[in-house]
Amino acid sequence: MRQHVDLAILGGGCAGLSLAAALVEQGSNKQIIIVEPRRSYQHDRTWCFWADAEHEHSAIVSKTWQRWKISSADQVIDHIGSQLTYQQIRSIDFYDACLATVKNAPNVEVRNEVSAQTVSDHGDRVLIETDAGQIWADFVVDTRPRPPHTDVATVWQIFSGGDIETEQPCFDPSTAGLMQNMSSDERGLKFTYILPYSPYRALIQTTRFTLTRCPPDSLDDEFQEDLNTLTHSSVSLQRRERGCLPMGQAELHGSKSARIMRAGQAAGALRASSGYGFLRIQAWAKAVARNFISQNSLITYQPGSQLERKMDAIFLAALARSPQAASDWFSALACQLSGDQFGRFMSQTPSLDLWLKVINALPKAPFVRELFVRLPKADRTNQRVAI
Repeated sequence: MRQHVDLAILGGGCAGLSLAAALVEQGSNKQIIIVEPRRSYQHDRTWCFWADAEHEHSAIVSKTWQRWKISSADQVIDHIGSQLTYQQIRSIDFYDACLATVKNAPNVEVRNEVSAQTVSDHGDRVLIETDAGQIWADFVVDTRPRPPHTDVATVWQIFSGGDIETEQPCFDPSTAGLMQNMSSDERGLKFTYILPYSPYRALIQTTRFTLTRCPPDSLDDEFQEDLNTLTHSSVSLQRRERGCLPMGQAELHGSKSARIMRAGQAAGALRASSGYGFLRIQAWAKAVARNFISQNSLITYQPGSQLERKMDAIFLAALARSPQAASDWFSALACQLSGDQFGRFMSQTPSLDLWLKVINALPKAPFVRELFVRLPKADRTNQRVAI
């Protein structure tokens, strides 16, 4: 295999397919290839977010909840969304929708069962060495996962669970349990994530925010314990879902190339303070596609505002210093914010007014400390004098 294309997309997951679909929808006629190791697509994950009832992906939303709850041992906070609802998209439905779009485009090829190995910039074009031969491209968008030794984050969100079905009715399908039974200690935050589809069916995940990365299957026993506590009924596991999400991912350093762009989760697409990423990836795909068509170049696009990135970094650093306080902080946030405000904070870009509400809800000392640590040395000296 040897060929030349205008754009090679390495990895046909959420980011890769989103970009390819956006290019087709915006009328690109450039030659595009998607290099994807998997043979076929399966329902391997779910994506959730807060959004209005109608949006570009509403046709493939599998379930919505207007109510959701956050709880700890001594507190239950109920939220109702007036403008926003909590929505779920099954990965297979998203894959199928994107593939239907790109496979009808004569200028786009999806090449399955091919793995990219090395990528090198040769000045006027890029060489991709794959296990099936060479591909030359004018530009490359690389969405492949980071090698484990380069994947560094302030906090890790690790979960184990799956779709389950019970013999007895156990769930209220009108209410999503986003962070239920929260508890925290020196290891970090633990909670149960419950998305009920019917009184008998739900997606349940045992989730931990930890300071060290560990394999998701290390939570399998805790998931089983949580399942037994929640259901008190005979349960069948229909589908497994595990994951490890970086929160506050360290920036990749190394040579920069205007022809090669890192993208997706490996490039920091997830919201640092919550782990939500679907809507951010969609915004990224549209912006990159628009620029590629009009300017024939790849742009650096960072989801969210500069204020959001700075505040998220302070929040995560404070969380890393005081992991035993995590459940109290998230409970305080849920109490202070309305349903719509909580949804905007978690999966959209918060406004300054919303950030002020968040700051007001949380204890000031840990965050002031992290802000002080981040000041330049000269500024810290001046602050000491002023104090």
